[in-house]
Formats: sequence, structure tokens, C-alpha cells
Amino acid sequence: MEDNRQDNRYEELYTQLLERGMDLHANNKKRIRTGLILLLLLPVILGIILKVTESDKIVFLLIWVFCMFVICIYLISIEYIDDSVRKTLEEVTEREADFDELLVDSEKLEERIAARREGLRERIRQLREEKASGSEKENETEDRPLLRESEDAE
Repeated sequence: MEDNRQDNRYEELYTQLLERGMDLHANNKKRIRTGLILLLLLPVILGIILKVTESDKIVFLLIWVFCMFVICIYLISIEYIDDSVRKTLEEVTEREADFDELLVDSEKLEERIAARREGLRERIRQLREEKASGSEKENETEDRPLLRESEDAE
């Protein structure tokens, strides 16, 4: 009886550990996205501030470089934490963790883009065919009264 309760407790702890690991991984994906957006927005924001204030360009260049280093350190630390959590879960569960990637591999991304493009092309073809068949039907119905009028005229 006591062994059964203890097994249930271990099972609950195991489930909680996996849930927290997956939650942390999902949050890390959001953090990485935020960091990448910051990397893109930072030069734009600093450029706008530079134009508005007409300050020294060297100061803004130094601020920009410093901020880029800080953001890169932030992104690297997130990747390190995520990898540590994955390794810890693999040790505890004695199997490979089912984490998906934080950043998509460029080859996989290209495959996804190509598949979406092909799907969009196929959908456009279908819509054009439907439109063409629809306009043919309209032409047939429009031509019929004209044919009847020309037949009546004869």
C-alpha cells in the first residue's frame, strides 16, 4: 500500500518535471523570438533617435554595438539554459527529451517554404480553373439568348 502511494507520488513528480520542462522550453522559444526582434529593431530605433536629436554618431555607434553584445549574450544564455534543461530531463527520464528546436534548421525552413509555395500555387490554379469554368458557364447562358434572337430574326 505504501509502495503504491510512493509510486504514485514519483509518477506525479515525474509528470510535473516534464510539464515544467516543456513550459520552460516554450517560454524559451518566445524569449528567442523577442531577442531576434530586438536585434532587428535596435538599429532602427537608434537611427530614429539619432536623426531626431542630431547627436554625435560615434556615441550611437558605441551604444548600438554594446546593445548588440548584450542581446547576443541574452540569446546564448537562453540556448544554454534550454540545452541544460533538455540534458537534465534526459538524465532523469533515461530517454531522449521530446523538445522541438528553438530555431528551425535552414534546410527544414526552406522545405516548409517550398511546400507552402506549392500549396499556394495549386490553390491559385484551382481558383483560376473555377473562375474560368464559371465564366464559361456565364458565356454559355449569355450566348444562348443571342442565338435565339438571331434564330428568331431569320
